[in-house]
Amino acid sequence: MLVGGTGCMGGGLLLLAAAATASPNLWFVQASLVVIGAGLGLNTAPVNAVAVAAVGPARSGTASGLINTTRMVGATMGIAVLGAIYASHAGGGMQDGMLSGLRLAYVGGAAAELTGAAIALLFTRRDSMVLKTG
Repeated sequence: MLVGGTGCMGGGLLLLAAAATASPNLWFVQASLVVIGAGLGLNTAPVNAVAVAAVGPARSGTASGLINTTRMVGATMGIAVLGAIYASHAGGGMQDGMLSGLRLAYVGGAAAELTGAAIALLFTRRDSMVLKTG
């Protein structure tokens, strides 16, 4: 689910990039957001489970707190970087520049998500969600 969820988020962002036109189809935009939301739902619990299962019971609270803090820092940094990419293209306020910046930001976010999915696929063991005891 970890790889699938992250892949869904990346795929949804690519769909949003395709929808970034002068007159977007709002149903397509909503469907893209549903794909992203489904990916987020599929991703959140497995990430926490892998983090908590990777340490002993005495450190499970620390692992859970660290993964949630990392998620918030990552989201904040991602928004800052992608917002800067958008702003660098949309600076003049012209519609074409704004759409170009929006598409580039969506594709950048998708690249980050799909890279994360590939890393998860390569480095997450099948038994990584088995809780350690002792």
